[in-house]
Amino acid sequence: MSVTTDESTSIVRQENDLRELCKREGWTVVKVLTDDGLSGGKRRAKADLALDMLREGAADVIAVWKFDRWSRQGVRAVADLVETIDERQASGRPALFVAMGDGIRSDAQTWRMHVSLIAEVGRMERENVQTRVASARKHQRETRRHSGRPGFGYRPIPHPSGKGRALEIDPEEAKTVRRAVDLILSGKSAYMTAKILNDEGRAPRLAAEWNASTVADVLQRDSLMGYMTHRVKGDSSRTSRPLLGEDGLPEQVWPAIVTPAEMREIRALLRSRGDWGRVARAGRRRAARLLSGHLACSSCGRIMRAGQGDYKADGSNVHRYVCGAPAGACPRKVSIAAQHVEDHVAEQFLAVYGGYEVVEMRETSRDTGELAEVEAAIASTAADMASPDADFGSLVERLSMLRARREALAAVPVESTLEEVRTGETFAEAWEKRDVDGRRALMSYALDGPIVVRPALKRSKIIDWSRVEIPWRGNWGLAEIEEYLRDAARAD
Repeated sequence: MSVTTDESTSIVRQENDLRELCKREGWTVVKVLTDDGLSGGKRRAKADLALDMLREGAADVIAVWKFDRWSRQGVRAVADLVETIDERQASGRPALFVAMGDGIRSDAQTWRMHVSLIAEVGRMERENVQTRVASARKHQRETRRHSGRPGFGYRPIPHPSGKGRALEIDPEEAKTVRRAVDLILSGKSAYMTAKILNDEGRAPRLAAEWNASTVADVLQRDSLMGYMTHRVKGDSSRTSRPLLGEDGLPEQVWPAIVTPAEMREIRALLRSRGDWGRVARAGRRRAARLLSGHLACSSCGRIMRAGQGDYKADGSNVHRYVCGAPAGACPRKVSIAAQHVEDHVAEQFLAVYGGYEVVEMRETSRDTGELAEVEAAIASTAADMASPDADFGSLVERLSMLRARREALAAVPVESTLEEVRTGETFAEAWEKRDVDGRRALMSYALDGPIVVRPALKRSKIIDWSRVEIPWRGNWGLAEIEEYLRDAARAD
């Protein structure tokens, strides 16, 4: 089923009808393949799997409720199917394809002609549906009528014209949006914002609770500024463009929950905080260790690199930090067991700074606030020109006007300010939530330079920590830290 509704023929009914067919024919059902919500106009993995099962002899019959449930790709789908049936016939192990609702069986002489006609009719119907849907959506955009599911913070109401729907602010959801906006603008991370919203019992619409990704996704939507969005041909499914008004800038169609100035600041903050939206790259990347880039050799001053060291008796490998100088460039290369020094430095860091609040420095640029919108409008206008029914005259006029506005805004001086932002998290709390990269970033706040490692004076299984000099901010030395730990132990 490409769309499941109360009125559509249910998948359950389709399966029951096919099982009755199998019972009448004496066939054994070896596998049921179901696609719910996938268009028949696209190649589907389960249809390919069914053909593979036929080729390999894992099944002898493919039965579908109707041929358009199999595919709406036209003769392309027919070619793959016919080729598979012919291969089985030539091997002396005939196979069968049945489209029950259309009366199609591959053991009939006219089945190729019949299935080709049905396939092309299905493809044409699909194209007609796409054309009708595109036309309807264009009309809705032109008349500023809403279609689809409203974004978080809004609910549908009858359109003032009496036809279709408009949007109004949902009071309860809007309160949650404003609470999240205030938290982000006050310096809270997406993770901390999600935690606070969950603790306050503010639930998202389609999930059990908030997380960093859902917070960031909801707060960056153009719909919160009252914009009506759409996609143009060639855009990805995650791309949306706000409708532009006569001045070439985004038009506010619905009441706004977030101002454009707030949205720019939110997006800048979320881009600079964490990796909630980062997509993992293909391939493998060598993972950095906790102290990568922070350890320096006392003999030559070069940064130490993490790598594999000697093998133990049990076959495991001891990772070590080793001076990164090339051969002959360091008078006495330094090395130290990676896990031991990481545990030691982490213990010292949390002992000293664990109870302090994380305060971040944030650089903000105060500009006219409109330049980013103009840039986006220029990009959207250029994309509109690729449309087959584009009105080039009005689009060129709009583009010229936007470029002139961009030049005027670019000439306005930009003021940058640096301010402290309180996050509400202690270093110990942040440490527990973050991965290796995040912990390394936290530790860098407390360091006043590289951690210097001196050569070991003698071989010993116990590391002499006096050879590791940690330049904590505030002149905390090893003696002061040990005294601090003793005082804390006595207090406990």
